[in-house]
Order: sequence, then C-alpha cells, then structure tokens
Amino acid sequence: MHTCLQISEILRIIFAEVTQVTSGGIQPSYTTLYHLALTCRAFREPALDALWARIPTPDVLVMCLPQDARSQPIVEWTLESFDQFECTPSGIAAAFRVRLLRPLTTDDWATFQMYARRVRSLTFAKYDAESYALMRDRGLHGSAALALLGSPASPFSPFPLLRELYWNDQRDVLLPCLQRCISNSLTRLVIHSELWPSAMVDLVAGLGKACPMIKEFRCSMPPASARAMLSDIVTYWDDLEILEMGVVNAQALQHLASLKKLRELKMLVPEGHSLDVDLASTFSVKFSLDEFSITAARIEPLLAFLAPLKISAKSANLRIDTASNADDLGQLLSSLIEHFHPSVLESLDVWMARPTDPTNHALSELSASTFQKIRAFTGLTNLNLSSIHASMTDHELLDLVSAWPKLEHFYLDTACDWGVARLRVTFHGLAGILERCPNLRSLGVDLDTSHPNDSPVYVDHQYTGIARDKVTELNVGSAECNDVEAIGSLLAEMCPNLVSIGRACPVDLNYEDPSANNEWFDGEAKWEEVKGFIAQRRSGQLEQNNGECAL
Repeated sequence: MHTCLQISEILRIIFAEVTQVTSGGIQPSYTTLYHLALTCRAFREPALDALWARIPTPDVLVMCLPQDARSQPIVEWTLESFDQFECTPSGIAAAFRVRLLRPLTTDDWATFQMYARRVRSLTFAKYDAESYALMRDRGLHGSAALALLGSPASPFSPFPLLRELYWNDQRDVLLPCLQRCISNSLTRLVIHSELWPSAMVDLVAGLGKACPMIKEFRCSMPPASARAMLSDIVTYWDDLEILEMGVVNAQALQHLASLKKLRELKMLVPEGHSLDVDLASTFSVKFSLDEFSITAARIEPLLAFLAPLKISAKSANLRIDTASNADDLGQLLSSLIEHFHPSVLESLDVWMARPTDPTNHALSELSASTFQKIRAFTGLTNLNLSSIHASMTDHELLDLVSAWPKLEHFYLDTACDWGVARLRVTFHGLAGILERCPNLRSLGVDLDTSHPNDSPVYVDHQYTGIARDKVTELNVGSAECNDVEAIGSLLAEMCPNLVSIGRACPVDLNYEDPSANNEWFDGEAKWEEVKGFIAQRRSGQLEQNNGECAL
C-alpha cells in the first residue's frame, strides 16, 4: 500500500468524498465505507469516522449493539407479523421501530459510546403515528431513545463531537433526548416543533449559553410569548451565519445587524407585532445579507416589522399567509423601495395565500400602476409574483418588464385560475417579453391563447419574433388549449428548448371530489399534448441537423 494511504489525515479527506446521489440528495455511501473499514487496520478508524459521521435516523444508533439487545424492525407485511403488534396506527408505527429487548450492560454502553463519539450530524425525523405514510417508516422506538439518551449513563454528552442537530420530533416525552444532545460543540441546530410545552421553552431559553459556537439556528413556529426569550439567546451568538426564528426585539435586531458573517435571515412575524420603541424616535437598523425572508399572517404586521429596517440583500422573500386586498398589496409593493437597496437586490419573491372567497377576485386585482415602484430594482434576475392577481394590457406589461432586462425567471399571476374573463397576455406580449429579457430561462404569465394564428408575430404560418433557446419552463396560467398543433408550433418557434409547461390551479379546486374539476384536468391533458408536440418537433429538427452535418 502506498505510503500516503497510511496517513490518517489523507484517508479522512478521501473517505469524506465517498458519497452517493439519492432521492434525498448527496449522502455518504454507507455500504462502501463499511467495506473500507473492514479492508485493513489503516483504513478502519478513518472509515468508521466517515461511516458514523452523519446519522440520518436515530435507529442507526442501536445497530452497533448485539443482536440479542435490540429488536429487528418489520420491513414488510406478513401473516406472521400480525401477531406482533396492535392493529392501531400507533401499534403499527411501534412495530416498524427498533426497540431494546433487555437492559444494556457495561460492555454495551462501551460499544455504543465508541461509535457515538464519532457522530457529527444527527437527525430526528417527524413522528406522526396517525399518518399512514409515516407509520411504516423505520425508526427508533421512543422507549429505546429514552434508554439510550434520556437517562444519562454518564454526566457527559453521548455525542462529544456533534456539530449538527436536526430535531423534528413532536413528542414531548423525548425532550430529555433533545436535552442530552445539546452541547457546546454544536454549530448548526434546527428545531421544528408545532408544540411548545414549558419544558421546550426552558430548554430553548438556555441555548445561548449552552451552544456558544452556533453558526446556523432555525426554529420554526415559536409562540409569540417566546419573543423575549428568543431575543435574549441570539445576543450570545457572535458567529451566526444563518438565522430562522420568530421576530426579536430592537436590541436583538441591532445585535444581528452588527454580525459581519450573517448572510441569511428569516423572520416569522406574529399577529400584533410591535418593536416597542418610541414612535417619535429615529430608530433604524441596517442589514447587509445574501438572503432576507419574512413570513406574516397579514400585511400590516409585516410592514410594522419592516418599518425601521434598511436591507442590502441579494434576495428578498415575503410571504403573507392570508389573502390580502389590492390596497394593502399596493402599499406593500410600493414600500419595498424604502427597505431594500435597489442596486443590490437580484431576486424578489412575494407570495400571498389564495383567497377563501374567489367570487370577490376584483378586491385583490392589481393594475399596472401598482407595480411602478418596483421598477427601481433594475438588477433583478428573478421576480416571482405568481400569486399576485393582476390585470394589464400587453403594452403595460412590456413597459413594466423593460425595467428588468437581466431577468432569468419571471412569474406573474400564474398560481390561481380565477375562472373569470379578464385581460391576459397575448402571444404578441409573450414575444415582447422574450425580446426585452434575453436571459430568460423560465417564464410564467396568464396567457391568452384564443387566436394563435391571428397574432402579429405569426404571419403566413411563420413566426416573425424573437426566439429564446434558454427558456425551458413556461407557465401559461389559466390559458386554454383549443388547437394543439397551432399553439405547439408557435411555442416551438418562440422557445425551441421548452420541456415543461405548467398551469394555474383552480382557486376553488375541490380536493374531495376531483370529478368536479374534470374540465381543468381535460385541459391539463391538452397541454401535455402541446409539450409532446414541441418535443417531437425538437427531435425532428435535431435529426435533420445531424443528417446535414453527415453530408
């Protein structure tokens, strides 16, 4: 064996690259690392370190124990397995999870700790016994998790080198396990919990001192009452790079703004939010970030949070969880220039929940004038206003998009099919967008396909406008498809490499009775035909080009 392969530092670098691509992304190739650990003594320790570094599910933790100490989870339904569990959702879920069969001995604990000390990343997935999709997932039974992690066999953390902890489990009974995993070695901590019992609040309140090296902290759905506690813990972290949590007070905002390494900030704004500062003061906070995101139930508290902020960010994401009227939306869009640096912003995404009463669509319909102030963001490469209900002529839309010549992704009013007649973008307008935005890769507008052959850009069955090879995705909104060949021919000329065609979903879609939306599903089939027509046209053109090259 080469001398270099006897150096453990080199082996660790090599083994860290032993990965595989799965549906969940890139992860270690556990089988390969296992066999590498068995290859020779030089490989054993570095390979085991890589093998145990990332634990995707806690049941893996007990695989190092003797077989007589742990159960074997049921991996498929058999007649014999019916006698092993109670036929209830919770009983079935328990049967698919590994449990301990006896108390652990001193040797068992030594074995467990020998492998646990190698763990760098640990994930506890969401547990929902009432969900059929989740109840059959392999995992660690609650009793086994508590036995291993809940009642400490030593005063020290079982994972002394743990850097990343992802906690998605909703069960209060396992909070002692979460407590035991918390250590001063953590740099990334993600807690997703819909339930916040007092024990959880107390645990999170101590994170500032317990985890001083945190670089990324994500905490979804904290209660409004936790604001003071969250504000306190972030002031302990000077190395933060990514933060997702509920809104904090003015002091914490100023601390966050002072952090040079902070690049992503996501705030969840509760109803009735107030910074509790003197309205007559000139209090303001300046942020320099890569990405800023904010979620609020309504536009009013969102604007209240933004009021003192001046943000220099490449990306801004704003989400409103309830439907809003046109006046409030107009106020929001017009105010963005006051809070975001126009020469820095490259991506803007404004999302609004669909209305509960689609018959009043006019209340949230925006005119072209409402969008005028966001024309100042001339450096935008991504603009997603797909949930914004708009009505404008081709001329108005083209005047608007001319302000954003760098756009690569543009979506406007394509999330919902309102089922009403209104102004839509014609093929002439679509061609105009392609002409004004040469870098487009994906595009979504509410398209009017009623007269494709009468379009000013389609003369004598020949397309006379601009073609964009980069465009591969198109959302046509609520557009109908009455002529597959005519529409397919035109789109194939405009966007020859188009591979995906999306449509708006009916605002009143009946999920309980899909047959009520047969017309929409029939339209979906028509647009699939258009996509197939374009693919066939592209294939034919490619064969023709190859034939000409051969000659």
